[in-house]
Amino acid sequence: MTIAADEVRDELNRILVSCSSDIQRIARCRILLNNIISTWLTNSVEILKEVVEFLAQDNITLFVSRQIFSDFCMQILPWLPDAQSKLLAQFMQKEMQPRVVHFEYHLSIVCHHLSCIYEKEENWKEAGNWLASISAESYFRFSVDYQLELYMKIARLYMEDDDPLLAEPYVKKASVLQFETSNIDLHLSYKVCYARMLDFRLKFIEAAQAYDELSNCLKLKENDRLTALKNTLVCTILSLAGGIRTRLLKSLFNDKRCLFFIRLSTLEKLYLVRIIKPHEIDEIEKLLMPHQKAKTNYGTTLLVEAIAEHNIQSIRIHHKNIKIESLGHLLGFEPYKAELIAERMISEGRIEGTIDQKESLITFKNRNLDRLHSWQKKIESLNMQLNRMNELLLANSLVWRVEDDQ
Repeated sequence: MTIAADEVRDELNRILVSCSSDIQRIARCRILLNNIISTWLTNSVEILKEVVEFLAQDNITLFVSRQIFSDFCMQILPWLPDAQSKLLAQFMQKEMQPRVVHFEYHLSIVCHHLSCIYEKEENWKEAGNWLASISAESYFRFSVDYQLELYMKIARLYMEDDDPLLAEPYVKKASVLQFETSNIDLHLSYKVCYARMLDFRLKFIEAAQAYDELSNCLKLKENDRLTALKNTLVCTILSLAGGIRTRLLKSLFNDKRCLFFIRLSTLEKLYLVRIIKPHEIDEIEKLLMPHQKAKTNYGTTLLVEAIAEHNIQSIRIHHKNIKIESLGHLLGFEPYKAELIAERMISEGRIEGTIDQKESLITFKNRNLDRLHSWQKKIESLNMQLNRMNELLLANSLVWRVEDDQ
């Protein structure tokens, strides 16, 4: 038996008029839905839209419409193929929207369903937009855990679309709510989300610290800890900070798990501040995510510039001065770019030195050598004092012997 759209409209009107109670109307509507599903045709989605449009009217009691809309959300939408389910869900959202106050719960399910379909299609932004359309702080009271999970999911979807600007407000909302839950899994999920947000905002040293904590968190799965470790490694390399970066590199050098991602010789050079060669840069680049390959003001990538600064630190340790042209050759840059990077490092206080434009020469002030000279002077002074003490002890010993003989 086939059912036409006009027959469905007539049947719905008969149900509305002939049934004396809402319980009877709900039962008859469910029988009608079963008939539509059991005699599935190519136009069945259009027939279901007729039912949705009828139920969304103001003259239908909320008790009836909510019950049947729950059937649509829990049974029909998940049962349909994605293409047809998407069309029906979009129509439901449009029809229920004018009475959003009464159908907030159902709208949230419809939006979640549409978001899942778009996520399967890897349409991250549209998936995020559908979740963002859910009013989690509205009249219908959603739990704190639901809101927290919702905000983090929206942020993750926007970050998948490489749009941290859209993601950041939801990370901030989640940061407030995470103090109101005792759910350990949600706390961990927030830490992961926050670390990724720092990473996407190119705050690499803060991201590296957040990832480092996660990489050693035993409450996370082993694969998740390894992913966090890889991100710690990458963000540490891309960061330009001094002391914290050094501490993290030491920790990474002593962590054998890093050998899954990078050769020991390359990691050793990073830790001991030795020159990183072009083929080793290529090895590190394979670990980068798309947003970490962004271009800098000098027209190079973030990685190339970070390694250039690392190499300048290495050159500073082993050279008192260097010609700008030679520095450019060692870095693989044009001389003026090498000079600009060195000038920035000096102005930011990350190395001590001067640039002689006339002689085209960079002179470094090596703190390590200064410390070495200082220690040498202290050791010389200590040796002199020890020698003096020995002389005095020897003299006293001779006096004691003379006194004993007498």
